[in-house]
Amino acid sequence: MGLFNMHYDRPGPGVEKDAPRKKGIARWFEIVGRDLADFTKANIITALCCLPCVLVLEIGLILLGVKSHPLVMLLTLLLPSALGFLAGPGICAMCAVMLKHLRDEPCFFWPTYKKAFRENFRRGAITGVIFVFALLLQVLVRRLYTNAQLSSLPMLALLFLDILVITMVTIFAVPQIVLMDLTGMQILLNSLRLAFAFLPRSLPAAIVVLGLVGVQLVYPFLMLPVFLLIGVWLPGFTALFLIYKPLDQVFKIEEQVNERREREMRALEAESRAAVETALHKKWDEENAADSAEPDDTDADS
Repeated sequence: MGLFNMHYDRPGPGVEKDAPRKKGIARWFEIVGRDLADFTKANIITALCCLPCVLVLEIGLILLGVKSHPLVMLLTLLLPSALGFLAGPGICAMCAVMLKHLRDEPCFFWPTYKKAFRENFRRGAITGVIFVFALLLQVLVRRLYTNAQLSSLPMLALLFLDILVITMVTIFAVPQIVLMDLTGMQILLNSLRLAFAFLPRSLPAAIVVLGLVGVQLVYPFLMLPVFLLIGVWLPGFTALFLIYKPLDQVFKIEEQVNERREREMRALEAESRAAVETALHKKWDEENAADSAEPDDTDADS
Protein backbone atom coordinates (compact mmCIF):
# COMPACT_ATOMS: atom_id res chain seq x y z
CA MET A 1 0.00 0.00 0.00
CA GLY A 2 2.87 2.38 0.71
CA LEU A 3 3.96 2.37 -2.93
CA PHE A 4 0.60 3.67 -4.13
CA ASN A 5 -0.11 5.97 -1.18
CA MET A 6 2.81 8.27 -0.45
CA HIS A 7 0.82 10.22 2.20
CA TYR A 8 1.20 13.58 0.52
CA ASP A 9 -2.08 14.60 2.18
CA ARG A 10 -0.45 14.73 5.63
CA PRO A 11 0.12 18.19 7.14
CA GLY A 12 3.62 19.53 6.69
CA PRO A 13 5.61 22.70 6.11
CA GLY A 14 4.33 22.89 2.52
CA VAL A 15 5.78 24.87 -0.37
CA GLU A 16 5.86 28.62 -0.81
CA LYS A 17 3.16 29.96 -3.12
CA ASP A 18 5.51 31.45 -5.72
CA ALA A 19 8.45 29.10 -5.18
CA PRO A 20 10.34 28.53 -8.45
CA ARG A 21 10.63 25.05 -9.87
CA LYS A 22 13.72 23.08 -9.12
CA LYS A 23 16.10 22.43 -11.97
CA GLY A 24 18.21 19.57 -13.27
CA ILE A 25 18.53 16.35 -11.34
CA ALA A 26 16.75 17.87 -8.30
CA ARG A 27 13.67 18.46 -10.44
CA TRP A 28 13.85 14.87 -11.77
CA PHE A 29 13.94 13.43 -8.26
CA GLU A 30 11.19 15.78 -7.12
CA ILE A 31 8.75 14.58 -9.80
CA VAL A 32 9.68 10.91 -9.42
CA GLY A 33 9.37 11.04 -5.64
CA ARG A 34 6.01 12.78 -5.88
CA ASP A 35 4.45 10.77 -8.73
CA LEU A 36 6.10 7.36 -8.46
CA ALA A 37 2.73 5.66 -7.88
CA ASP A 38 1.32 6.92 -11.19
CA PHE A 39 4.55 6.06 -13.01
CA THR A 40 4.47 2.51 -11.63
CA LYS A 41 0.85 1.96 -12.61
CA ALA A 42 1.50 3.38 -16.08
CA ASN A 43 4.58 1.16 -16.41
CA ILE A 44 2.66 -2.03 -15.56
CA ILE A 45 -0.11 -1.34 -18.09
CA THR A 46 2.27 -0.16 -20.82
CA ALA A 47 4.62 -3.10 -20.23
CA LEU A 48 1.69 -5.47 -20.73
CA CYS A 49 0.92 -3.67 -24.00
CA CYS A 50 4.56 -4.10 -25.11
CA LEU A 51 4.97 -7.66 -23.82
CA PRO A 52 3.58 -9.50 -26.92
CA CYS A 53 5.95 -7.57 -29.17
CA VAL A 54 8.93 -8.21 -26.86
CA LEU A 55 8.20 -11.94 -26.45
CA VAL A 56 7.83 -12.57 -30.19
CA LEU A 57 11.02 -10.60 -30.82
CA GLU A 58 12.96 -12.60 -28.23
CA ILE A 59 11.72 -15.92 -29.68
CA GLY A 60 12.73 -14.78 -33.15
CA LEU A 61 16.20 -13.72 -32.01
CA ILE A 62 16.69 -17.06 -30.22
CA LEU A 63 15.72 -18.95 -33.38
CA LEU A 64 18.01 -16.77 -35.46
CA GLY A 65 20.84 -17.59 -33.09
CA VAL A 66 20.29 -21.27 -33.85
CA LYS A 67 19.90 -20.90 -37.60
CA SER A 68 19.62 -17.76 -39.70
CA HIS A 69 16.87 -18.93 -42.04
CA PRO A 70 15.41 -16.21 -44.33
CA LEU A 71 11.82 -17.10 -43.35
CA VAL A 72 12.64 -16.86 -39.63
CA MET A 73 14.36 -13.53 -40.24
CA LEU A 74 11.34 -12.21 -42.15
CA LEU A 75 8.93 -13.31 -39.41
CA THR A 76 11.20 -11.80 -36.75
CA LEU A 77 10.93 -8.52 -38.62
CA LEU A 78 7.22 -8.53 -39.43
CA LEU A 79 5.50 -10.11 -36.41
CA PRO A 80 6.97 -7.86 -33.68
CA SER A 81 6.42 -4.85 -35.96
CA ALA A 82 2.75 -5.77 -36.34
CA LEU A 83 2.40 -6.17 -32.58
CA GLY A 84 3.74 -2.65 -32.19
CA PHE A 85 0.16 -1.49 -32.87
CA LEU A 86 -0.60 -2.18 -29.19
CA ALA A 87 2.67 -0.90 -27.74
CA GLY A 88 2.35 2.49 -29.48
CA PRO A 89 -0.95 3.61 -27.87
CA GLY A 90 0.27 2.37 -24.47
CA ILE A 91 3.41 4.49 -24.72
CA CYS A 92 1.35 7.50 -25.86
CA ALA A 93 -0.97 7.10 -22.85
CA MET A 94 2.00 6.85 -20.48
CA CYS A 95 3.49 9.95 -22.10
CA ALA A 96 0.23 11.85 -21.49
CA VAL A 97 0.40 11.02 -17.78
CA MET A 98 4.06 12.08 -17.58
CA LEU A 99 3.45 15.34 -19.43
CA LYS A 100 0.79 16.30 -16.89
CA HIS A 101 3.21 15.66 -14.05
CA LEU A 102 5.96 17.64 -15.80
CA ARG A 103 3.54 20.58 -16.01
CA ASP A 104 2.66 20.14 -12.31
CA GLU A 105 -0.94 19.75 -13.44
CA PRO A 106 -3.45 17.77 -11.36
CA CYS A 107 -3.63 14.27 -12.81
CA PHE A 108 -6.23 11.61 -12.12
CA PHE A 109 -4.38 8.56 -13.37
CA TRP A 110 -7.07 6.21 -14.68
CA PRO A 111 -9.16 8.81 -16.55
CA THR A 112 -6.03 10.40 -18.04
CA TYR A 113 -4.49 7.11 -19.14
CA LYS A 114 -7.72 5.67 -20.60
CA LYS A 115 -8.60 8.88 -22.41
CA ALA A 116 -5.11 9.24 -23.92
CA PHE A 117 -5.04 5.55 -24.93
CA ARG A 118 -8.39 5.87 -26.68
CA GLU A 119 -7.80 9.22 -28.38
CA ASN A 120 -4.28 8.37 -29.62
CA PHE A 121 -4.91 4.73 -30.54
CA ARG A 122 -4.80 5.10 -34.32
CA ARG A 123 -1.78 7.40 -34.59
CA GLY A 124 -0.02 5.65 -31.71
CA ALA A 125 -0.52 2.27 -33.36
CA ILE A 126 0.92 3.51 -36.66
CA THR A 127 3.90 5.07 -34.87
CA GLY A 128 4.52 1.87 -32.89
CA VAL A 129 4.51 -0.30 -36.00
CA ILE A 130 6.82 2.04 -37.93
CA PHE A 131 9.23 2.53 -35.02
CA VAL A 132 9.58 -1.20 -34.25
CA PHE A 133 9.94 -2.04 -37.96
CA ALA A 134 12.64 0.61 -38.51
CA LEU A 135 14.67 -0.48 -35.48
CA LEU A 136 14.40 -4.21 -36.22
CA LEU A 137 15.40 -3.62 -39.81
CA GLN A 138 18.67 -2.08 -38.63
CA VAL A 139 19.27 -4.93 -36.16
CA LEU A 140 18.63 -7.62 -38.78
CA VAL A 141 20.78 -5.85 -41.38
CA ARG A 142 23.62 -5.90 -38.85
CA ARG A 143 23.06 -9.63 -38.31
CA LEU A 144 23.15 -10.24 -42.06
CA TYR A 145 26.45 -8.41 -42.37
CA THR A 146 27.84 -10.32 -39.39
CA ASN A 147 26.80 -13.70 -40.84
CA ALA A 148 28.30 -12.77 -44.19
CA GLN A 149 31.50 -11.67 -42.41
CA LEU A 150 31.18 -8.24 -44.01
CA SER A 151 30.85 -6.28 -40.79
CA SER A 152 33.37 -3.56 -40.19
CA LEU A 153 33.71 -0.73 -37.75
CA PRO A 154 32.38 1.93 -40.18
CA MET A 155 29.37 -0.26 -41.02
CA LEU A 156 28.58 -0.94 -37.36
CA ALA A 157 28.92 2.78 -36.61
CA LEU A 158 26.54 3.63 -39.45
CA LEU A 159 23.94 1.14 -38.24
CA PHE A 160 24.20 2.44 -34.69
CA LEU A 161 23.84 6.00 -36.00
CA ASP A 162 20.66 4.98 -37.87
CA ILE A 163 19.18 3.48 -34.69
CA LEU A 164 20.16 6.59 -32.73
CA VAL A 165 18.46 8.93 -35.20
CA ILE A 166 15.30 6.80 -35.29
CA THR A 167 15.15 6.89 -31.49
CA MET A 168 15.72 10.65 -31.31
CA VAL A 169 12.94 11.28 -33.84
CA THR A 170 10.53 8.98 -31.99
CA ILE A 171 11.24 10.65 -28.65
CA PHE A 172 10.06 13.96 -30.10
CA ALA A 173 7.21 12.40 -32.11
CA VAL A 174 5.30 10.81 -29.21
CA PRO A 175 4.65 14.06 -27.26
CA GLN A 176 3.43 15.73 -30.45
CA ILE A 177 1.00 12.87 -31.05
CA VAL A 178 -0.36 13.32 -27.52
CA LEU A 179 -0.52 17.13 -27.47
CA MET A 180 -1.19 18.27 -31.04
CA ASP A 181 -3.51 17.58 -33.92
CA LEU A 182 -0.91 17.33 -36.70
CA THR A 183 -0.52 15.10 -39.72
CA GLY A 184 2.02 12.29 -39.68
CA MET A 185 4.29 14.14 -42.10
CA GLN A 186 4.20 17.30 -39.99
CA ILE A 187 5.10 15.31 -36.88
CA LEU A 188 7.96 13.57 -38.71
CA LEU A 189 9.41 16.83 -40.07
CA ASN A 190 9.05 18.58 -36.71
CA SER A 191 10.73 15.68 -34.94
CA LEU A 192 13.67 15.64 -37.37
CA ARG A 193 14.20 19.38 -36.97
CA LEU A 194 13.92 19.25 -33.18
CA ALA A 195 16.20 16.22 -32.87
CA PHE A 196 19.06 17.99 -34.62
CA ALA A 197 18.31 21.53 -33.44
CA PHE A 198 18.48 20.41 -29.79
CA LEU A 199 21.13 17.71 -30.18
CA PRO A 200 22.66 18.29 -26.70
CA ARG A 201 19.35 17.12 -25.24
CA SER A 202 18.04 14.67 -27.83
CA LEU A 203 21.30 12.72 -28.07
CA PRO A 204 21.61 11.84 -24.34
CA ALA A 205 17.86 11.14 -24.25
CA ALA A 206 18.19 8.60 -27.07
CA ILE A 207 21.30 7.04 -25.50
CA VAL A 208 19.44 6.61 -22.19
CA VAL A 209 16.50 4.92 -23.94
CA LEU A 210 18.68 2.62 -26.05
CA GLY A 211 20.93 1.75 -23.10
CA LEU A 212 18.17 0.88 -20.63
CA VAL A 213 15.97 -0.89 -23.19
CA GLY A 214 18.98 -2.71 -24.68
CA VAL A 215 19.97 -4.18 -21.30
CA GLN A 216 16.45 -5.53 -20.88
CA LEU A 217 16.46 -7.10 -24.35
CA VAL A 218 19.86 -8.73 -23.82
CA TYR A 219 18.78 -10.28 -20.49
CA PRO A 220 15.00 -10.63 -20.99
CA PHE A 221 14.13 -13.25 -18.38
CA LEU A 222 16.45 -11.82 -15.74
CA MET A 223 15.12 -8.31 -16.29
CA LEU A 224 11.41 -9.20 -16.54
CA PRO A 225 10.51 -7.86 -13.05
CA VAL A 226 12.45 -4.69 -13.83
CA PHE A 227 10.61 -4.38 -17.15
CA LEU A 228 7.20 -4.68 -15.47
CA LEU A 229 7.93 -2.13 -12.71
CA ILE A 230 10.38 0.47 -14.05
CA GLY A 231 11.62 -0.78 -17.42
CA VAL A 232 9.30 1.47 -19.46
CA TRP A 233 8.74 4.58 -17.38
CA LEU A 234 12.38 5.04 -16.34
CA PRO A 235 13.85 5.44 -19.86
CA GLY A 236 10.65 7.08 -21.12
CA PHE A 237 10.39 9.69 -18.39
CA THR A 238 14.13 10.44 -18.37
CA ALA A 239 14.06 11.05 -22.13
CA LEU A 240 10.90 13.17 -21.88
CA PHE A 241 12.42 15.11 -18.98
CA LEU A 242 15.47 15.94 -21.11
CA ILE A 243 13.49 17.16 -24.13
CA TYR A 244 10.59 18.84 -22.31
CA LYS A 245 12.23 22.28 -22.17
CA PRO A 246 12.83 22.43 -25.96
CA LEU A 247 9.27 21.18 -26.56
CA ASP A 248 7.83 23.86 -24.30
CA GLN A 249 10.11 26.49 -25.81
CA VAL A 250 9.01 25.69 -29.39
CA PHE A 251 5.34 24.77 -28.95
CA LYS A 252 4.52 26.92 -25.85
CA ILE A 253 2.93 23.90 -24.17
CA GLU A 254 2.40 25.37 -20.70
CA GLU A 255 1.28 28.73 -22.06
CA GLN A 256 -1.38 27.07 -24.23
CA VAL A 257 -2.47 24.79 -21.37
CA ASN A 258 -2.83 27.79 -19.02
CA GLU A 259 -4.83 29.73 -21.64
CA ARG A 260 -7.11 26.74 -22.21
CA ARG A 261 -7.58 26.32 -18.46
CA GLU A 262 -8.49 30.02 -18.11
CA ARG A 263 -11.02 29.72 -20.94
CA GLU A 264 -12.55 26.68 -19.28
CA MET A 265 -12.73 28.49 -15.93
CA ARG A 266 -14.40 31.53 -17.55
CA ALA A 267 -16.88 29.25 -19.28
CA LEU A 268 -17.65 27.50 -15.99
CA GLU A 269 -18.10 30.84 -14.22
CA ALA A 270 -20.47 32.02 -16.98
CA GLU A 271 -22.46 28.79 -16.70
CA SER A 272 -22.63 29.15 -12.92
CA ARG A 273 -23.83 32.75 -13.16
CA ALA A 274 -26.43 31.78 -15.75
CA ALA A 275 -27.62 28.89 -13.57
CA VAL A 276 -27.90 31.16 -10.50
CA GLU A 277 -29.78 33.84 -12.47
CA THR A 278 -32.13 31.22 -13.90
CA ALA A 279 -32.82 29.81 -10.43
CA LEU A 280 -33.46 33.31 -9.02
CA HIS A 281 -35.82 34.20 -11.88
CA LYS A 282 -37.65 30.91 -11.42
CA LYS A 283 -38.02 31.51 -7.68
CA TRP A 284 -39.18 35.08 -8.29
CA ASP A 285 -41.78 33.89 -10.83
CA GLU A 286 -43.00 31.21 -8.39
CA GLU A 287 -43.36 33.79 -5.60
CA ASN A 288 -45.25 36.16 -7.90
CA ALA A 289 -47.52 33.34 -9.00
CA ALA A 290 -48.18 32.38 -5.37
CA ASP A 291 -48.98 36.01 -4.45
CA SER A 292 -51.40 36.40 -7.33
CA ALA A 293 -53.12 33.15 -6.39
CA GLU A 294 -53.91 34.33 -2.77
CA PRO A 295 -57.56 35.57 -2.26
CA ASP A 296 -58.11 39.27 -1.63
CA ASP A 297 -59.07 39.96 2.01
CA THR A 298 -61.29 42.92 1.05
CA ASP A 299 -63.38 40.83 -1.34
CA ALA A 300 -63.71 38.06 1.27
CA ASP A 301 -65.06 40.49 3.96
CA SER A 302 -67.63 41.97 1.64
